[in-house]
Amino acid sequence: MTTRNSTTDRGGAVAGDRGWTRRRALAAGAWSVPVVAAAVALPQAAASAPIVVDLVGAVDDAQTYPFSAAGDTAPLIFQVSGSGPIPADGTAELVNAAAIASWDESVLLQGATASATIDPDGTLILPIVALAAGTFPVVVHVGPVSRTFVITLVQA
Repeated sequence: MTTRNSTTDRGGAVAGDRGWTRRRALAAGAWSVPVVAAAVALPQAAASAPIVVDLVGAVDDAQTYPFSAAGDTAPLIFQVSGSGPIPADGTAELVNAAAIASWDESVLLQGATASATIDPDGTLILPIVALAAGTFPVVVHVGPVSRTFVITLVQA
């Protein structure tokens, strides 16, 4: 009977054996975590391209519209851009504006929220009707982006 004498490493593998050991499996797993994390993050980053919403003519996110008489219409014109696909429509809410402005009858309303289609060039138009002079915020939502702009109506 022949007895084989072999040396083992701390992981239990026979010296010269290149099979999987517990140590090799842990080492391979540790090195693969950053690779897997990067592979998972890339599609998510690509899918969440930033969308930018600006009020045309605004200065520091504020815009003043003169009106002659109650009932005059003022178009709120927003420019939507981004490095990825732009949503087909946007919505907006007038905040604390009941005595100052209302949505024009041309916009589609769902409760107090107005919505409109974004043109292929990225233009979103949501007209309001001036009721009296005053200042109020309008909150615009396009996809995952929400922006607040301050609107001031002044009687000319």
